[in-house]
Amino acid sequence: MKKMVLCILLWLAVLPLKATGQSGDVIRLEGKKWVLMAKPIDYDSLLCRRMGDFLPENVSRSTGNYSGYTAFWEVRDGYLCLQRVEADVYEEVGKQESTRVYEVKDLQPIFAAYCRAGTIQARWFSGELRAGKGDLVRYVHDGFDRNMETEQVLTVRNGKVMETQTYHNYRRAGLNLTKAYGEIVRRFPWERFPEYRGERFLFSLSDFQTTEDGHFVDCDIRFIFLRTSRKMINDGNHPLALALKETLKSIYPWEVLFINGKYTGEYRNFTMTLQEKATPDKGDSARDVRKESLN
Repeated sequence: MKKMVLCILLWLAVLPLKATGQSGDVIRLEGKKWVLMAKPIDYDSLLCRRMGDFLPENVSRSTGNYSGYTAFWEVRDGYLCLQRVEADVYEEVGKQESTRVYEVKDLQPIFAAYCRAGTIQARWFSGELRAGKGDLVRYVHDGFDRNMETEQVLTVRNGKVMETQTYHNYRRAGLNLTKAYGEIVRRFPWERFPEYRGERFLFSLSDFQTTEDGHFVDCDIRFIFLRTSRKMINDGNHPLALALKETLKSIYPWEVLFINGKYTGEYRNFTMTLQEKATPDKGDSARDVRKESLN
């Protein structure tokens, strides 16, 4: 049990350090270019490895583009099809950077199993893909955990686009979990829990939901870790969890994000440490609140 707890805490501490926003691919929909917030090739480990071996050794990789390439896509005959791949390379001789373009004919050896009538159909992929345009409405510095003003969500099954849904996203000002930290500490009903006096709680929250006008609705509390006594509580209906939800409901207005048809919070997952105190200063707030973002 202790090993499991230590692993969880280590994961929580290290994850934010590795989290890096990634540049997306490009997709053409209805004759216009959209940012594809995914790398469909990377969903297949074999194709991902083959692509890595195919790219030149001097390909330019960065923290914002680990794969080193940008793939261009289109929907043709109902299928998600790969048009081409572009990769920036750096030439030591001359100290110059250039872009290499690989067309379908160049990529056929990698995608031989998915070539149909001169096209590469992404039949290895099933799931949802998000394509975006316009300004960023929500951004978390982790992978593709962001949303744009207009998004099309493509439901794909074995490469075939089964459904496309268009959403218009927006943000309305209010408090978020970081800004409301002091109020949460102040309003939390510490007096109900004398058995935990002096305890330091770590709450792991997800699926933060609000109403259109900024009232808290509900969230999932995945676990509560008692840092002093080193006890793990995996019960979303534990009195401590219910007390936190009650506290969140008493605070208004919350920031409202309307994202792909749902009123939600900025972070998909949020881990927050609470301890009874009179008035937390800014230093406490910065140390005690940790944000995590997961796809």
